[in-house]
Amino acid sequence: MRTTLPCLMLVLAAALAGCAERDQNKSASNTNRDDAAPFSGAKNSFVAAGWKPGEKGDWEAQMRRRVMTQNEYNKTN
Repeated sequence: MRTTLPCLMLVLAAALAGCAERDQNKSASNTNRDDAAPFSGAKNSFVAAGWKPGEKGDWEAQMRRRVMTQNEYNKTN
């Protein structure tokens, strides 16, 4: 009886953990707009330092810089 109750509580807690799924439906507040150009701006604070929203040339330069830093050939040579 001493081990049955804790095991039952553990199983119950694990079963209830699956019931806490968050809503995954798209809405205006959690979806990026598809009709805007990618260089026009971002809703969040995860933009690169020095990047100015709305300037296509700066956006393209930042994308080239990002690709070059992720290039394995540049890292190993």
